[in-house]
Amino acid sequence: MNISVLQELGRVKVTVLRVNGPVTESAGLLEQAKMELDKGSHYLLLDLAQVPYMATAGLRAIHAIYEMLRDAAGESKSLAGTGIAAGTYTSPYLKLFNPNTHVRQALTIAGYDMFLQIFTNYDQALASFE
Repeated sequence: MNISVLQELGRVKVTVLRVNGPVTESAGLLEQAKMELDKGSHYLLLDLAQVPYMATAGLRAIHAIYEMLRDAAGESKSLAGTGIAAGTYTSPYLKLFNPNTHVRQALTIAGYDMFLQIFTNYDQALASFE
């Protein structure tokens, strides 16, 4: 797995992590996200277009990144949990872009589509950050 980093400017500055290759471990993705957070990034878009396969370690990494961003923003864990349960919450800090059918299915089965928006249009994904 390789990760390239881009900075995009929409309504806010968005850091795009372009992941290339199967995601079979969590360390690389977590480390890159933490480095970007430490540099001041508040909004991450994970570009999954070139990910043919995602293991459970990748799913754990995505969840950990979501929690890192939520905690850094000072957002209440219980408030987010209540919103997820009610179907009224999606993360304003982390979004996903263009996973293939198999990766999207894994994200859906894990329930990540309940709190992470998944986009197929890059411009719409960037514009969704406020």
